[in-house]
Amino acid sequence: MSFSLDLAADLATQPAVLPSFLSSTLWPLPLALDVRPGPGPALLGLQGLAELPEQPLGLRDLAQALLPEADRYGPGAGRAARLSLSLGAQAGPSWPALGDKESFRLRLRLSERVVQLRAETAAGARHGLHALSQLWHAARSAGATGLPALLIEDAPLYPWRGLLVDVARRPLPMDALLRLLDTMAAARLNVLHWHLCDDQAWRLASERFPRLQACADGGFHYSLAQARHLVSEAAARGIRVLPELDLPGHCWALGLAYPELLCPPAPTRPQRGFGVFPCAVDPLNEALYAFLDGLLGEWATVFPDRYLHLGGDELAPQAWEALAASRGLSLAQLQSHYLGRVGALLQRHGRRLVAWDELGEAQAPLPAGSVLQAWRGEGALRQVVRGAQGRLRSAGYYLDQAHAAAYHWRRRPQAPAQARPPEPGTAWALQAQLGAWQLQGRCWPEGRHGPRLWLRSSGTLIEGLAPQRVRDPACQWRLLCDSDLGELELWGPGLEALGKDEAGAWLRLGNLRLPCVWRALGEQAAEDWPSALLQPGDLPVLGGEAALWSELIEAPQLDLRCGSGLLAVAERLWRDPVVEEASLAALPTRLAAAQSWLQACGRLAAEPAADLFQILAPAEPAALRALALWLEPGAGYARQHAKKLRDAYSLDEPLNRLADALPSESPLMAQLGDSPSAWLAALQQLRQALPGWQSLPVAPRLLARLDGLARLVQALWAEAGPMLKGHAIAAQACLHEGAALVDEMVPALVNPLQRRLDARREPGAGL
Repeated sequence: MSFSLDLAADLATQPAVLPSFLSSTLWPLPLALDVRPGPGPALLGLQGLAELPEQPLGLRDLAQALLPEADRYGPGAGRAARLSLSLGAQAGPSWPALGDKESFRLRLRLSERVVQLRAETAAGARHGLHALSQLWHAARSAGATGLPALLIEDAPLYPWRGLLVDVARRPLPMDALLRLLDTMAAARLNVLHWHLCDDQAWRLASERFPRLQACADGGFHYSLAQARHLVSEAAARGIRVLPELDLPGHCWALGLAYPELLCPPAPTRPQRGFGVFPCAVDPLNEALYAFLDGLLGEWATVFPDRYLHLGGDELAPQAWEALAASRGLSLAQLQSHYLGRVGALLQRHGRRLVAWDELGEAQAPLPAGSVLQAWRGEGALRQVVRGAQGRLRSAGYYLDQAHAAAYHWRRRPQAPAQARPPEPGTAWALQAQLGAWQLQGRCWPEGRHGPRLWLRSSGTLIEGLAPQRVRDPACQWRLLCDSDLGELELWGPGLEALGKDEAGAWLRLGNLRLPCVWRALGEQAAEDWPSALLQPGDLPVLGGEAALWSELIEAPQLDLRCGSGLLAVAERLWRDPVVEEASLAALPTRLAAAQSWLQACGRLAAEPAADLFQILAPAEPAALRALALWLEPGAGYARQHAKKLRDAYSLDEPLNRLADALPSESPLMAQLGDSPSAWLAALQQLRQALPGWQSLPVAPRLLARLDGLARLVQALWAEAGPMLKGHAIAAQACLHEGAALVDEMVPALVNPLQRRLDARREPGAGL
């Protein structure tokens, strides 16, 4: 955000500054904010809302929804400002498209008694109305009598800012999708990526292929009329709808309807589980391309967008390998044939390909103008790909994984600068079990240019990292970085393990802590840095998409996952602000203000889990709600892996646990911040409540951990001086043990207590 402040005092000696109640208001950060001397319009009402154009732009209804009290005038209404809207020639009715202009200019000045909004397109006008609504809401909430004089000029940095919504696994009712469009528009997202089919079900009806809904819809589907209505409502909010037809893998449901299109053996019963299954369409079957031709033709009458997503992820190779061997072909030849045929069909129907990053690994070039969506990590942002127009980032933007909003906010759309390979030096091998996945890595803790680390897990591509050092006198090293898996913190072996070749330690992934093992490797040269990490990215980044995969999401969870995390991704894609200490420190306050505004204008529920609390504890919902403030769902894939390990990772597992009622981050932790008095007051409330919580439907182990951590709160916050080394070691062990997953949850206070412990360590001790 750039500020241009005119200096004046009472219009002469005082600088013009943004009032404190507005300093955290605007989300996303605007390109330019110029605060002018003198007052702006009084909050007496806003004339002219009823005169805004209605159809087909929908601006009048939007303004009245976002400014619900602006057209209710009190005393002095004659001095109320008038909203003046100027639209360019491109503001007429049309389907939104990639590259549409979205800039706006918003000017507030009392002397003219006009709130002036200028935009070339309706999309820009909508963004301007959202910005005005944020200012109006913040001023009213602060009890201010007016707004300052200011000028906002804004435009997005990236043209593709999306949200993937998976309805193939667990479907969402149409009214939930329509409400989600309002939330997306408020966050200035402009693409709804609609994941319509997968192994579990095919959710969109077809007139040409009626067996899709008769045999493969899993008991729920959207009609073509409903899909057209969704597309129309999205367009009225400046949002493109990108449908996804996920092939050649993830086609179990398709096989139930049209088994002849798959490599044998085709499935014979519905798939209730989640995961990757060994089924694939037959790329040598002409019937497949006849089916795709007919389906794409039908979809073209429903979805006007030029782009169409054809999946391409997680193809289990066995079926294609067997087919290739039986025909005397190579796997590369099959891939080339499939891509060529699909590309020709897309061209025939006037569409361009969007696909997951696996298709970028094919030896054959992609159809011209294709867009690759990187989901497996930053390594996918560096693939060398032929034929593609650009890339989208989704890695680091998965909202269903319940990461902290700050993690999403820090993940910039572009791949970061390559980490310099390590210098020759002592290296350590890392091994850990992340639920159902294995994590392996290699670390060079020392070096003139800082530590280096590469990681490989079962669920991501290999990645090279340049972690930051964290001072910790109790271990040989401690490192912190953002990885494709989440925010990662690694404790090296303890001082007691000096000279040993192998030692146990701990790692933190988000809010979860897990044991790990370090093994000394001796001197390792830079040749051990994987060559894949040295590839340059060769495609421009068009933007990105947040993702809501629905293994753990139904309608009640939407607002829990579309709060701070969605806002964080949205600002990253709109402005891509510089990641620095001051902006990170301001993030909690800014996010809280943005969520308050979303709730005030009906874009986000204030208590989205109220019904679930009532179901889980019908006699004591308020007590359960109070307990929930001290808990968070396990971050990353922790919950998914926990279900998988107990054979419950399927549609048969209802989303009715306490973990399903929790937001990704506890709002209480943000409120407590670093205030000793706030923590000690909260501790008193926690101790008073713990005995009564024993009757709630919560694992006793979790309450026992909260009790132990409550004692640590007292030890850490009651005093301010350095903590004795022995006490710090005991406190660290308590935190490591306290953040293990219990019933898919962890205590929310572990990470804040870690920051407090680090601040109180004795200086100068240890290594």
